[in-house]
Amino acid sequence: MNAIEIKNVTYRYQNNMDALKDLTLRIPHGAKVAILGPNGAGKSTLLHHLNGLKIPNEGSVSIMGNPLTKKTALSIRKHVGLVFQDPDDQVFSETVWEDVAFGPRNLAMTEEEIEEVCGAALGNVGMLEHKDRAPYHLSYGQKKRVAIAGILAMGPEIVILDEPMGFLDPAGQDDIAGLLQGWNYMGKTILLSTHDVNFAASWADMVVLLKNGELLVAGNVDLLVEEKWLRKADLHLPIIARLFKLIPELATDTLPKNEFEASRMLFKLLNDQD
Repeated sequence: MNAIEIKNVTYRYQNNMDALKDLTLRIPHGAKVAILGPNGAGKSTLLHHLNGLKIPNEGSVSIMGNPLTKKTALSIRKHVGLVFQDPDDQVFSETVWEDVAFGPRNLAMTEEEIEEVCGAALGNVGMLEHKDRAPYHLSYGQKKRVAIAGILAMGPEIVILDEPMGFLDPAGQDDIAGLLQGWNYMGKTILLSTHDVNFAASWADMVVLLKNGELLVAGNVDLLVEEKWLRKADLHLPIIARLFKLIPELATDTLPKNEFEASRMLFKLLNDQD
């Protein structure tokens, strides 16, 4: 059983525009999935189908083996946490603590359980010392951390993030990347949408390329150095792959996707010259 199964899903807005078109996709348990594509590709619409914010017009979505319907959407949200692109759409309570406690209270946790999970979640994102602050006094990056903590406090098996790196400085991006890696070590399935091919190439083990609501291709991260698919998705090669391609001495049949692969290839090249 996969964590997520999407079969022939079509979603149509009221103007009869198809945001998703006959999309089929399977996500295994424990995967780190980057969903990429240009603006209007359908990335956010797809993510919103995975916790019941949207229900397909055609086709089916199954989460942890449970079919998604209007009746099951609430129960499925216990398994799937969704972090919106803009934290102001998600962070709304009078204090950081109350915001993070909102979800656990709706899951009917006891006050002792809420104390435990909220403290752990805020500690995990480095925001426990801010628990009594009003969210509107926080920076954008801090609000994003609070939004993530609110999802973590509910203990979902699947975490979904819509453009988690958007508008964050490099230090903030590194912090989020560390959190994502930690959750994956805990066995969580993680899906995120992004325009950042370099981040996807360093972090993901599965990529999904969308355009105009259609699935172009899905597979392992090696797809990010296959130019035919990147061109179709209006994306560029990862910057390290572009560098290797431009320097004849570094050109090989296999381009590196990230700095780790590049360092291994350079080490081998230097050893071969000795």
